[in-house]
Amino acid sequence: MTETNKEWDDLKRLGDELELKIRLASMEARDRWQALRPRLTALEDTVKRTGTRTSKLVTDELSSLGNALRQLRDEIARR
Repeated sequence: MTETNKEWDDLKRLGDELELKIRLASMEARDRWQALRPRLTALEDTVKRTGTRTSKLVTDELSSLGNALRQLRDEIARR
């Protein structure tokens, strides 16, 4: 498994976790999730299409989206 695939699997799992927790979260957290969700879907399509041939742009988006998802998860957990 490539590093990109592992990172994608981690992000997908994190997205699934957030989707479950978001039901109990504040309205602000829900709004942020709604803004992040299309990015996650678009990135999933890209990863499926490109497979192991990911570009720097995809790698950068994986990193950026991962940071945003982790930050939202941590904020929800603190509340």
